[in-house]
Amino acid sequence: MKKVISNILSFILFALIILVCLLTIIRTTILNQDYVISKLESANYYERMSGEIVEQFKNYTIQSGLSDNVIENLYTPDGLKQDINNVINSIYTGSKLEIDTSEIGEKLKENILKEVEDEGITVDFEEESMREYIRAIEDAYESQVSYSTDVVNDIGSTFKKIQNLVEKVQMLALGMLVFIAILILYVNTKFKLRTLKYLAISIMASGAFILIIRIIIELSMDLKNIMIMNQATTNALQLVIDDILTKITIVGAALFVVGLVVSIVYNIVKKR
Repeated sequence: MKKVISNILSFILFALIILVCLLTIIRTTILNQDYVISKLESANYYERMSGEIVEQFKNYTIQSGLSDNVIENLYTPDGLKQDINNVINSIYTGSKLEIDTSEIGEKLKENILKEVEDEGITVDFEEESMREYIRAIEDAYESQVSYSTDVVNDIGSTFKKIQNLVEKVQMLALGMLVFIAILILYVNTKFKLRTLKYLAISIMASGAFILIIRIIIELSMDLKNIMIMNQATTNALQLVIDDILTKITIVGAALFVVGLVVSIVYNIVKKR
């Protein structure tokens, strides 16, 4: 009877180890604001995004008949980085996101005036086509930086709840893991050495299962051809996924090795 109970507890322990490890990886990566920002920097996201924005500006400028000179220095690298970080902060803290593009509009007007003055032409910024062009440039900046402020604000309102839920589930699972391990020891009080056997099985099996999960994820996802929003975002996302898969591999391999070592120790001690 005790063997049956121990096997059941060992299986529960196996599931809890997997759950705790995966939730820990999630909490320290995609649910961690500092981690995401560090990966954006590693992926040169800010510089790449600036290039994406300039290309958008050029597309609208070609249609306006103006030269590319009018879109030079409409924003600073530090200003762009701050706006992007504000988007990230809004998602993770739930704070309301507002991106002010008025300075970009004013700088654009200055550049346009400078260009037309050299050619002896006057410009009416109240003209519908000019107003639409300036608005298009401002909207292009905002949409590239945040995709949509409304969407970001909607995500931010629920993201904190997800973080809190994952944290609570992780702590509960960790507490249950310790409890089950102690329970296995209690059930095998007269045969304490046998406890090592069940622990080894649970740990080694959980490590193997996590490695299988990693393989399944890699086989089911075409990372090289994944595309979201724009190339800058895609590159950053690919870097994050690669890093998470690496962490899953390390955790799975570490658990498998630990379980194997415990199993070897059990067999050595048992033979004595």
